Amino acid sequence: MKLSAPDIAALAKPGQFVSLQVNERGMPLLRRPMGVLSAKNGFIEILFKTAGKGTELLSRKTAGESISVLGPLGNGFTVNERLKHAVLIAGGYGVSPIAFLHEKLKSLRIKTTVIIGAKNKKLVFKEGFNLPEITTEDGSLGFKGLVTGRLEKTCSGLSCGTSAVFACGPVPMLKAVAQVSEKHGIECQVSMESMMACGVGVCLSCVCAVKEGIDTGYKRICADGPVFDSREIVWRT
Repeated sequence: MKLSAPDIAALAKPGQFVSLQVNERGMPLLRRPMGVLSAKNGFIEILFKTAGKGTELLSRKTAGESISVLGPLGNGFTVNERLKHAVLIAGGYGVSPIAFLHEKLKSLRIKTTVIIGAKNKKLVFKEGFNLPEITTEDGSLGFKGLVTGRLEKTCSGLSCGTSAVFACGPVPMLKAVAQVSEKHGIECQVSMESMMACGVGVCLSCVCAVKEGIDTGYKRICADGPVFDSREIVWRT
């Protein structure tokens, strides 16, 4: 879906999200958080699948209608000035922020390797990516298996300090990606997914466990994230 939102488009960074009010009156009351797929020329784009009442209402919107949008929200990916090779991992609907980041890295002339994972070929979104490596759990497209199999092979040839992994997708995938990256000494940033109520850090409904020295603390995915250094997360899945 393409939305005219000049102010948001001018400020949005890869990894940030917007929060949409899908219904002006009645249910559902809560807004729906959506990763930004692209932001340019005064427009932002989002990618979604009709899966529940909220997205079903969103899918009914037609050209010319207005919708309330808050954003850009959260903290996005950080691109280190020493970065020469980025490995981008997109799992399922986590492809949106990865696609946005891919565009930025192309403009910076940074080499990228893109690995996209999905349950089957019907759920693969590869528009805009240049020769992505695709994995599907059922083998219906690309390599059969999980993204970590391709990542393991890629990481073995990367240089520490000038390479980094950026990932977005289901938490079990992010945990596995983090483990592979850390094993090879490669920096890894993960965009965490969670149900959100307010989207601005007030309600505390989307906290995740993080390391605080020898103790465990909590951070808000919407306001402190959604992007975190993978070494900061206490993985519980």
